[in-house]
Amino acid sequence: MKKVILFVALTMIVAVSSVAQAQKIATVNTQTLIDTMPQKDSADAKLAAIARIYDEKLRDLQMEMQNKQKEYEMKVNSKAPATQLELIQKSYERLVQEYKETEEMGNAELQEARAKELQPLVDIIKKAVGEVAKTKGYAHVIDNAAGVVLWSMNPSDDITAAVIAHLLKK
Repeated sequence: MKKVILFVALTMIVAVSSVAQAQKIATVNTQTLIDTMPQKDSADAKLAAIARIYDEKLRDLQMEMQNKQKEYEMKVNSKAPATQLELIQKSYERLVQEYKETEEMGNAELQEARAKELQPLVDIIKKAVGEVAKTKGYAHVIDNAAGVVLWSMNPSDDITAAVIAHLLKK
């Protein structure tokens, strides 16, 4: 009975390893693909407009903070009462808090807008990658844009150039 179980287990291991070896895996760099698409320019322009708005707000707040610092220094030099100094200090702290919140809000809005603007490009890329992978006989495609693929035995398994050529045909 033990020999039968051992035989079945070995047969399963051989079968699984042969199936795994038969599947071809390709890599693709989605960031390179996105960068080559003409639609990326309009997405970048929209994102830059949002960034400019927040940069302007942050510059204005920074200017206000600098003015509060100067006002505080002038009051200290003129020996103003502690209550006046405390009011200026609290006003400065509110500006610092508003600066932080504006910066966080800007980053969040930019991140959300980036995802929204790039999603149509990602969808086009996914479709093109699938089409190229099918024609080349790949079962899986791994995105190496983040540098996750540390080593590949066959550099021709990177289908980024083939996907670019496929996208340019359309």
